[in-house]
Amino acid sequence: MKLQLIFLALVLISSPLVWQLPNYWRPKIMMLTTLVVLGWFAPLSVLIMLLVAFLQWLIWKNNYFRFRKLGVFLTIVLPILPLFVYKAGYKVNHWIIPLGLSYYAFRQVHVAFECYKSGMKKPAFLEYLEYLLFLPVMLIGPIHRMPEFQRSLRRYKWDPYMFSEGLERLLYGLVKINFLGNFIFAAKLTQLAAQADSNLLKIYLQTVSFTGNAYFQFAGFSDLAIGMGLVWGIRVMENFNSPFLATNMQDFWQRWHISLSSWCRDYVFYPLAALSRQRWFALIASMLVLALWHEISIRYVLWGALQALLILVTVRTRKAMPAFSQFINHHPFGKWFGRIWVFHAFAFSCILIGTENIPAVSIEFRQLFS
Repeated sequence: MKLQLIFLALVLISSPLVWQLPNYWRPKIMMLTTLVVLGWFAPLSVLIMLLVAFLQWLIWKNNYFRFRKLGVFLTIVLPILPLFVYKAGYKVNHWIIPLGLSYYAFRQVHVAFECYKSGMKKPAFLEYLEYLLFLPVMLIGPIHRMPEFQRSLRRYKWDPYMFSEGLERLLYGLVKINFLGNFIFAAKLTQLAAQADSNLLKIYLQTVSFTGNAYFQFAGFSDLAIGMGLVWGIRVMENFNSPFLATNMQDFWQRWHISLSSWCRDYVFYPLAALSRQRWFALIASMLVLALWHEISIRYVLWGALQALLILVTVRTRKAMPAFSQFINHHPFGKWFGRIWVFHAFAFSCILIGTENIPAVSIEFRQLFS
């Protein structure tokens, strides 16, 4: 939170300058601001990020078309390797901690895929860095797409309504993080859980506390990123769309962490579904990638597999019992039943990732359902 507030302060302070700059210099000043901030906190991290981006660019420039498949493979694997080393838990000095590496790496993979499959023009190195080093989304996303970023730069002009909207989103984000997340769910609900008379009620309140706090933290930080982008004149994609109003788990994952779930859909699910002709296999693989992006551990493997199972149940139910699905998705009473189901299914699944290890998960579930 401290680092994010520093980012926020720098964006607000520099916004008058950014709005007044010529179009050519605007993205470069944004990029320079990011390099200064990251270089101050983790200089070797910046060097790793720049090196990987430069190696990708060299492959595009020199052998992408002569060795097309190898070039595509290398441009995808290069950013994933540092991410894997970091997520696998290898001990590194705090000066090397790759700040924002998860989002940075997935943006790199996005560009590599788009250059290959959709014919997107390969960016110049400086243009590529301007996209990768956009300060508002470095730490907490969203994983915004390069074409939208370039489109925002081309349409750039002073817009007081956009600036005002940005300040409003910053306020929403701070309220979600500090009041709703930290105070209501993390502090007050945890306090109620500690005072509960039964293990069942205690674990239930702890589960609701964890899930609610996680949502408001994620959604709040996404609001901060979107708000900072708007203050700088760049519109960043929405990352949450009232996920707990979803009536089934498939709809939920189209509303929760939208940039990550849509990334997994476009670059894991669709390619694997096309290659294997097995949509269930592609779904499981994409949800495992989504889970392991958070942390490489058995807890997250199980959590990702459970999310895939819940989505498969939704799809099968829609085919086997169309009348029931119609009731859940369209009838007012059915919608509320579906929303209650979605919230509790997701909240109970988060016991897998909210506890320290698998034995602790087993104890919690036994206490909850015994």
